[in-house]
Amino acid sequence: MKFLMGYKNYRKLYIAGAVSELGSFVTDTALLLFVYQLTSSKADLGILRAAFLVFLTLGGILGGPLGEKINRKKILIFCEIARIPFVLLLLIFPSFYSILICQSAIAFFTGIFRPSRQALVNEVVPFKDIKAANSLQGSTIALIHLISPVLGATLFTFLNGVEFILFLDLLSYLLGLFLLMKINYEFKSTEKVSHRALIQDLKSGLSYINNRLDIKAIFSNSFIAGLAIGILFPLILPFTIEFLKQTKFEYGILMGSFGLGGFIGGIFSQKLSRYFTQGKLAASTALTEPLIFILWINIFNYPLSALILFFWGVLVFVRITSQLNYISESVPTEQLTKLYSFNEMAFLVPNIFGGILIGIYGEVFNTYDLLLYAGILFIVTTLFRLLFKGIYSLYKGQSTLTDRETILE
Repeated sequence: MKFLMGYKNYRKLYIAGAVSELGSFVTDTALLLFVYQLTSSKADLGILRAAFLVFLTLGGILGGPLGEKINRKKILIFCEIARIPFVLLLLIFPSFYSILICQSAIAFFTGIFRPSRQALVNEVVPFKDIKAANSLQGSTIALIHLISPVLGATLFTFLNGVEFILFLDLLSYLLGLFLLMKINYEFKSTEKVSHRALIQDLKSGLSYINNRLDIKAIFSNSFIAGLAIGILFPLILPFTIEFLKQTKFEYGILMGSFGLGGFIGGIFSQKLSRYFTQGKLAASTALTEPLIFILWINIFNYPLSALILFFWGVLVFVRITSQLNYISESVPTEQLTKLYSFNEMAFLVPNIFGGILIGIYGEVFNTYDLLLYAGILFIVTTLFRLLFKGIYSLYKGQSTLTDRETILE
């Protein structure tokens, strides 16, 4: 995939996004450990995650239509600048409530940022190379998932604090800002932004989705997985300590094994696409994930637990990359940003609900029971989908686009 770096605009966009994401993920891990050290409360972890996702979703709702009306490069630059003051506040006031407020604000601007970044990829990479770009994006996110928990847990354990980690996060935003400003991009929309226009854009996107069974199936994949993962992620740390009898450092290794699997899955998805359509890959992996969930929560051996999370990471990122490819290959440019935004919301809204459930019931039920109930729900909702046409439409779906206008440098 080295040839992708030959597209200068894409190279700057890719490095800016990767650096910012790495800084954010390392910080998220460290702050999670910091909060658990402060409160020892599963409920607080659930509340923190739910608040983060609520504001990420609100940003995503706004970010989709804005990306169709405003210069996407300017949106990305604005969001990078807007997140910096909140990192500075965390450096000065590192408490549970300051983390709750600042992480929520950062999440809001991240929600606006992501749809425009993903849509911009389709404009700075030739259509024939979009699969490679999406595969690289998936692998990069997975690699960040691999590195950041280990790095965040290691730095937090040895430094016994979050100040240095927050400083690194601040530097990552500044570097991302510098690279984004260097992108040569001309926005062609002449439409004005208005409250009514944004609402009409949202309605237009929802109407388009309503007429596409295959796209609705992709959103269903994201929705169901989002609910399960929303319950799972706040509980991995207490599960590691209570049932696997490991420390916070091993928690970082465990999360890193998921990221390593995702990295392999992101790369592997491009090779699989030579033999299977994107729809088949997205549908089959979505139907397999609940079985991995149930298997993982019933394995109390640490090395086996890490191995299962590795394979789960492979499946998740094959699905994510395949879904991105499917949208890129079958959705017209004027709907792209909205569709990316809606897909994120389809994952984030149930993710929020999962976090809220942990916030309410985290101290009522033990960790294993909460995970078991989530696993059963995951399997039942996935089986229920087999009664409807959407998943079959996705499985049989094909690319309908042959080219897309791009801005290369």
